[in-house]
Amino acid sequence: MISGFMIVKNVLEQGYPFVEAIASALPACDELLISDGYSTDGTYEIVERIAKVNPKVKVYQHHWPDKKDMTVLADITNEVRARCQYEHIFSIQANEVIHEETARFIKILPSIYPNVNTFSFPFIQLLNNRRVNEEFRFRFSKNLPEVIAIEDAWRLGLAKSYIRRKKLKALANPKRLSNYIDKGIELVYANTCHDHLSRAIYLPKPVFRYWALFPGSFLKKAQRHSEYFTMTKFQDSIDTLKSHVDEPEFWTLASEFLMDIQYKLRYHYPEPYLVVERKEHPI
Repeated sequence: MISGFMIVKNVLEQGYPFVEAIASALPACDELLISDGYSTDGTYEIVERIAKVNPKVKVYQHHWPDKKDMTVLADITNEVRARCQYEHIFSIQANEVIHEETARFIKILPSIYPNVNTFSFPFIQLLNNRRVNEEFRFRFSKNLPEVIAIEDAWRLGLAKSYIRRKKLKALANPKRLSNYIDKGIELVYANTCHDHLSRAIYLPKPVFRYWALFPGSFLKKAQRHSEYFTMTKFQDSIDTLKSHVDEPEFWTLASEFLMDIQYKLRYHYPEPYLVVERKEHPI
């Protein structure tokens, strides 16, 4: 059985497709735990209403620490992750929508790979309907205590205390230490994306991650990122984009801006592959 979990805070006013994200995740999960950060925009009332009509959904509230640091997202995610009771866990974010074929496949994944501990799924990141990035993200796992949300909760990972223990044990076993080093080098330079305990899995459809659906929500999110990451280039680009918010080229400029700022490698999608047609979207 699978425990899904998600955090939300004022995602209604941010234009997140969170209702669609919840609805799309439910077929894959036996419970879906949602942590609300004491929203003031109606988000909490909506998820409460959803919970009343679907017993799989369980809603909690957690105060978000008052700090300008993206690790707060992992901190809050781990609060609700700790409540997961089933054999497998699935981390979903409020702007991620799962295709119905994919949800059915995720549901049976543990029976297909009963001995695998962790799974990475393909994600496609979009600005409105423009393709920005594609990558695998570690989001699904056996419910192991050492597996937690890390960094800004964009993926799951291993707790630092667990890694520290493994390092210390390896010091007394040169063969194991050498194996860890070899695996680490391979991960960086020639990652095969699978191991007997950890697999990257192709899904019927990737998970659709909507960085922003509307110009206004893009600008608000970019503004928050500029505060959390203290990047002056963020603010300069936001000011430029504001003057184009009602123009057709807004999303072209926004995608260029996002790739310049957020991704070390620029992706150049040729025109036939740049725009994802509406019929391909799960929403």
